[in-house]
Amino acid sequence: MVEPLLKVDNITVHYGRLSAVREVSITVNQGEIVCVVGPNGAGKSTTLLTISGVLAPTTGDVTFSGERINGMRPEIVARKGISQVPEGRHVFTTLSVEENLRIGAQIRSDKTEVEKDIKWVQELFPILGERRRQSAGKLSGGEQQMLVIGRALLTKPKIMTIDEPSLGLAPNIVDRVYEVLTTLRKERGMTLLIVEQSSERALKAADRLYVLRNGQIQIEGNASELQDGEKVRQAYFGFSETEQQEDGANF
Repeated sequence: MVEPLLKVDNITVHYGRLSAVREVSITVNQGEIVCVVGPNGAGKSTTLLTISGVLAPTTGDVTFSGERINGMRPEIVARKGISQVPEGRHVFTTLSVEENLRIGAQIRSDKTEVEKDIKWVQELFPILGERRRQSAGKLSGGEQQMLVIGRALLTKPKIMTIDEPSLGLAPNIVDRVYEVLTTLRKERGMTLLIVEQSSERALKAADRLYVLRNGQIQIEGNASELQDGEKVRQAYFGFSETEQQEDGANF
């Protein structure tokens, strides 16, 4: 049996006395797109921060390429091949677009390949090539999202984790971002772990889906098996579609 590229095994993470996630287990296989969905406060971002080494689990393990990475500093985790695109489009606003991209490549020593990859990212997101000398702070929200994804790609990751890539963006920009993400998997074999609030968007993109609510996994399965959405709705909200309609909840 082939070991998963990334394995989150029964982790519990605390903020002080408060448990943010409890006994969460997630696996991501090489070349997969896996999505974790759930409402605000479900523990999605906490899970990603634990994978990237920003937070340490109280119990449980995170294993990457067969190696336990608990307790490793974020920069060490990044060098091992895990690149995180954080929520909120964190760019260096006073630096140019190209300078932001080059920050992603700082951990690499293959300088010739770096130059090729910068050109590749600019082809992937043409607006980044057109505005490469412009300060990143002048980009739109959608353009900044493209920039942080491009910067993460410049680390040459084995897996990219992305926190809320559609947050605050116009639907057409979200479509473009997801088009690029699925292209990365199809053409480059990229492995992706994506956190989303929108289960509809996640079901369209993912191979497998986890629903996280109140810090715990409520349901998991192949996206193809969950396409009708009812099981996901129940797991997401904690009640049935009929109850949802009566309460006026949105999905």
